[in-house]
Amino acid sequence: MFCRVLSKSGTLAKANNFRASFRPNVGGGLTSRPCSGSGNPDGSGNPNGSGQSTTDGNIANNGNNGDGDSYEKDIKTKILQSSLPHVPRHGWSRDTVAAGAEELGYPDTVHGLFRDPGAELALYFYSASNDSLSRLLRDGTLPSPSAESKAELNAFLTNAIKTRLLMLEPYLNQWPQAIALLSKPSNAPHALSNLMTLVNDVCYYAGDRSIDTRWYTRRIGLATIYKSSELHLLQDRSQGYDDTWNFVKRAVEECVKLDTMLESNAQLAKDVVTASVSTAKNILGLSWNR
Repeated sequence: MFCRVLSKSGTLAKANNFRASFRPNVGGGLTSRPCSGSGNPDGSGNPNGSGQSTTDGNIANNGNNGDGDSYEKDIKTKILQSSLPHVPRHGWSRDTVAAGAEELGYPDTVHGLFRDPGAELALYFYSASNDSLSRLLRDGTLPSPSAESKAELNAFLTNAIKTRLLMLEPYLNQWPQAIALLSKPSNAPHALSNLMTLVNDVCYYAGDRSIDTRWYTRRIGLATIYKSSELHLLQDRSQGYDDTWNFVKRAVEECVKLDTMLESNAQLAKDVVTASVSTAKNILGLSWNR
């Protein structure tokens, strides 16, 4: 077991810190669901949880800074919600947020509430889409696979990724701009947190309860498939995005095969996780020696 190996080497706390790094607060009050040690989407040990939306509940209740702070976050959430229909016209920009504010009767200068209006709108959309997928997983619209069937697992993962990617469809032409904004150093940790929330939800409802190296390899592998498929979708001109869905299907099948291989080869699994942890640590700008 990976945790036992880490305990013997005195670095278990580092692994826990690495897991915790998947859940920083998003700028401007946005937050992502915590990736719990068990992989449970609500972090409580109860897969059904309260069902509260992270984009509504967490924004409004992030911290205990008083009613004024909560009021401001409520206003920002409403503005971001109102801004999304304007993205096809103005992109992920300050003008889009200003248009959303005007629609609600606020002056267009209210965009000054946002540190980086376009990026915060993209992060909000990402988190809201994650919430939508989580509800579909939780209520059984996307039924979880049986533990014994690899075919059902492949189909579940493929359908989950496809469902989440299709949420980008209204904004496909503008999504490259969002990717650029979320790649900025100030936004990258929050974007990575949202991505890890997405794959953590999918892994949990796929039946993953691992506490060893597979906790990492499965999530990092699924995150790689999702991001690769996202880029594929942006360039896809096939009817009904068939090329992208075939790509997703092949990638999922290869990932499941690799997972089976790692399950039977503990040393290979350890090497993969070591490399993955190092890479993620560098991306997040973390140092264990601080």
